[in-house]
Amino acid sequence: MTTPVIQALIFDPPLVTPSPQGLYAATTWTDDPGPSRFLSDGVQIRPWNYGGADAFGVWGDEPWCSLPESGSESLKSGVRPDMDPDPFAPITVWTYDECDLTAPSQAEVNTRVQQVLRLEEQTAVETAFAAQLLADAGAPAVRASVAAAVAYLEGELAKTNTVGVIHASAGVASLDPDQIKSSGGALRTTLGHRWIFGGGYVDGLDDILVATSPVFGWRDAVQVRPAIAQQENLYAAIAERSVVVGYERVIAAVQIT
Repeated sequence: MTTPVIQALIFDPPLVTPSPQGLYAATTWTDDPGPSRFLSDGVQIRPWNYGGADAFGVWGDEPWCSLPESGSESLKSGVRPDMDPDPFAPITVWTYDECDLTAPSQAEVNTRVQQVLRLEEQTAVETAFAAQLLADAGAPAVRASVAAAVAYLEGELAKTNTVGVIHASAGVASLDPDQIKSSGGALRTTLGHRWIFGGGYVDGLDDILVATSPVFGWRDAVQVRPAIAQQENLYAAIAERSVVVGYERVIAAVQIT
């Protein structure tokens, strides 16, 4: 007598939503329906809000009716910031899946490649973006605790008279919860600078915190590109999109020892 075989119950979990605490939620996006101009040479962000300290001064050290001497710091002149900075390069993220040629399988593949891209995209972009942050920040300052590190970054941001963003590994968030305030659905420091706790920053930044000006992004629509191999009864698909993320200026970086 043959023993009946009962197959395991198949359960498809609901599609989850990406974390709201990463880079994407804090980025001001420009969604490009295509063709995407940024794919050729990236995006160049010109400095309008930062870099003016070399063209600013205070008059008061000289007598009002006299002329400052040549070379004096009281001369009203300065240096224009670099208006031709290096562009932020685009990256393309993609995901692949395959199954047989039946209609339900094709629908499953199309849904799965889009969902995997939806979850993996942000972390991959954060990892690449972390390398750009560290390159632009240079040698970080060193502080012994999260509180001391945040105090340093808030001081440097205060010098710019702007509200910025602090990029940090998701592993930093629980080290000192007192440094994190919830405001309007976002996590902020005491002085209102936005935290970005990225999954891609865990390995990308490790124990370094980087403060920048607000973050801007450009991305095209997700494209699903199918392919069929009839002799192999194979349906395959790739979901992909291209992204550029950048900022006007890195303010400061600090390493927690």
